[in-house]
Amino acid sequence: MYRLLIVDDEKDICENIKYLLDWSQYGITSILTATSYAEAVSKAVDFQPHIALVDINLGEGHWGYELAEHLHSMGMKTVFCMISGYDDFNYLHRSMQASARDYLLKPVNVRELRAFIERTIVKDLHGTIPELHTAQELDPVLGVEYSKFSKITNKIILIVKSNYRSSQSLTNIAEIFNMSSKYIGRIFLKDTGIKFSEYLTAYRMIEARKLIENTQEKISVIANMVGYSQLNNFYVHFKSYYNISPSTLRNFSGETAVSEEGGEPSCEEEPCKAP
Repeated sequence: MYRLLIVDDEKDICENIKYLLDWSQYGITSILTATSYAEAVSKAVDFQPHIALVDINLGEGHWGYELAEHLHSMGMKTVFCMISGYDDFNYLHRSMQASARDYLLKPVNVRELRAFIERTIVKDLHGTIPELHTAQELDPVLGVEYSKFSKITNKIILIVKSNYRSSQSLTNIAEIFNMSSKYIGRIFLKDTGIKFSEYLTAYRMIEARKLIENTQEKISVIANMVGYSQLNNFYVHFKSYYNISPSTLRNFSGETAVSEEGGEPSCEEEPCKAP
C-alpha cells in the first residue's frame, strides 16, 4: 500500500536499511533504492514514494535536503527523514527548512526508525498501524506520546535531541522558525507543562545517566559530552535531578569513582570544596 524510497550514495547502506524493519507490518509493500541524486529524482518521478529515507550527503555536491526541496517543488507529497553521519546543527536546520520530519544519525537506531515510520503513517498518511505497533513512541522526559504535541513543540524537541551537546536557547530556535521566542516558549510550556530550559536540562541528565551507566568515560568528559563546560554546574544539576551524585551512581553501576589512593572522589570526578 505504501511506497518507500531509500537514498544513500553507499549501496551497502541502502541494502542494510531494507532489512532493519519488517516493512510489511506497516503496509509498506514496495521499496526502491537509489545511490545518487539524479537516480533518486528519476526513480521518484515514476515511483511516487510516500516515504523517503535520504542520506544528508549524496556526494558530487548534492544534498538530501536539496532532493526533498526539489521533489516537493514538483508537487510530490513524500514524507522525508534525513539520515546523517553528522551531528551538525546546520544540517538539521536545512533539513527542517526542507520540511523533513526527522533527522536520524548513523548507524540508524531501529527504535528511532520505527518511531518515525509509525508517526508518519498515523499523522501524515492518515493510516493505521497494526496491533502491537499502535503505541506511539514516548518522550523520554515527559513520558507522553509525541503525537500529543503541536508541530512547533515536536520540532523544538527534535532540535534538542539532535543538538543537546551544544549551547541551546529559545532565542536561537526562534530565529530558525522566524518567530518570537516568547511565542514558541508559551506553546512549548502549554504542550509540555515545563519550560524549555527545564526540558533541555532533563534531556541532558537522561543522556548523561546512560553514559555513566554504560561507558567508562570520566565524569568530566561526560559532562562535556552533554553540553556542560563547567563540571560544577553539571554536578549540581545531576544531583538535583536524580538526588544522587554522578560518581555515586557510577559506584552503584559497578564502576569506581574514587581516586587511585582509594580515598575521596577526585576533583576530576566530583567538584572539590575549597580548603
